[in-house]
Amino acid sequence: MIHRRIKLRGRAIPAALAAAGLAAAGWLAAPAASASPARPGPGPVTGGAAEHLMSPRATLAYWTAARLRSARPADLIHAGARASVRPATARPAGKAGHVTGGLPSGAGAALAAISRGGSTDAFTYPFPYDSFTPPQSLWKKYPYEVNGKLFFTNDGGNFVCSATSVASASGAKNENEIWTAGHCLVNTEANNQVVDSSAMFIPAYNGNKTLKKNYAPYGEFTWTGAWETSTAWYNNRDLTEDEAAMTVGRSSSTGRTLGNAVGWDGFAWNFPVNEQFVAFGYPAASPYNGKNLIEDIGATAGQDGNGGANPVNPIVIGSPLTGGSSGGAWNIDWTDSGPGFINGHNDYIYTNQPNAMYSPYQDTVSNEVRCFGASSC
Repeated sequence: MIHRRIKLRGRAIPAALAAAGLAAAGWLAAPAASASPARPGPGPVTGGAAEHLMSPRATLAYWTAARLRSARPADLIHAGARASVRPATARPAGKAGHVTGGLPSGAGAALAAISRGGSTDAFTYPFPYDSFTPPQSLWKKYPYEVNGKLFFTNDGGNFVCSATSVASASGAKNENEIWTAGHCLVNTEANNQVVDSSAMFIPAYNGNKTLKKNYAPYGEFTWTGAWETSTAWYNNRDLTEDEAAMTVGRSSSTGRTLGNAVGWDGFAWNFPVNEQFVAFGYPAASPYNGKNLIEDIGATAGQDGNGGANPVNPIVIGSPLTGGSSGGAWNIDWTDSGPGFINGHNDYIYTNQPNAMYSPYQDTVSNEVRCFGASSC
């Protein structure tokens, strides 16, 4: 049995979204219960990790090819029946910041320039987007290879989300961190706060292959048990801060760190709400099958009228992605030579907008989560 002390960052949160009837497939199938009172903020909160965390060896043995194929998508959260979208006009509440991505094999920064906002055109639903499967030959090439699938167990079930190799709090010499949605880490249904008991990240995953060396070309990276999320998500199921960071060990096949194997994405926070995004994910719910990396291109179409802890409401883009894509990165300044900067992720949808995806706006707390409680890293 492994016990770890975990820090959680965020603010004291009104239960703004708890009454919205949040529901999703898998362990989030039931409507949300009333939120418990938030713990005192705004500082870090210490919580407990999974008490039955599997060892790396046990995790690798557990996740057989059959279990990988049968893992259920941790569905996108359904935030209600009808969206309330307003124009994206909010101003960031904090100072903008960013860290750059890096090349595989520790070759240093991949991209230093960064944009300062995209189109401010007003959109009405259905929002414009372009969604497609990039050629399989690109999936294991930089920078596509920073994207992957996150397999995990929670409350007795096997699930899958999407995740991305990100600039790590450990620094460039030990790039070992992934970025994903908070609901892919800790199940807050009925305020139980159940943390995953195992997790494994497979970058450049290709479910069309049958041999491990093909579907996991860089090996499997097991979770170390270290994680970070926001108090807003952990205590109140607040979608405006539904985000998480996790650290992983070295590749099961090569012994390399995640960053040395595939490189890492940059990260941006407190940037303009209007941006041009290139989003990625492995949707597994119909009409998708979870085998393929899907790319979605869209601009900020508006903001959710329902707010929460984050002073800037969530943003929305056009996207048809389904469950299993949760946690997949939204990138700004993404090019074929560099991954750009994570500035959002696939998170939740509304029933009346099946082709619209919402993401928390990445603010100062988002960067504190990436930095495992530190103000910068």
